[in-house]
Amino acid sequence: MKKALSWLLMASFILTLLVPLTGIIVHKLASAVFLLLCLVHVLIYRKKMGSKRWAMLGGILLAFGSGLLSLIFAEIPLVLALHKAISITCVFFLAIHIFVFAWRRRRKEEV
Repeated sequence: MKKALSWLLMASFILTLLVPLTGIIVHKLASAVFLLLCLVHVLIYRKKMGSKRWAMLGGILLAFGSGLLSLIFAEIPLVLALHKAISITCVFFLAIHIFVFAWRRRRKEEV
């Protein structure tokens, strides 16, 4: 179950990042699926959650909320620019999270 969730998170994360290739509709659907999978992921690993991981979840929720606001206020370019800045920051920290998780798994397999 946890491995399937990890692969689904990775697939929805990649689809969310491919917005120039897939279009805005696929981006919206993939980001909604990614948000739901993130919440399931948090429910499963809530006992291991530290303050940094709660902050990362807050950043994901903030990126999702700013994306909704950029859809509602489409005529205000500042909202879309804010969404892009928040999203790029979230992608950076999620990449670090994935790298640390993979590094810890490899270290456990070696021992």
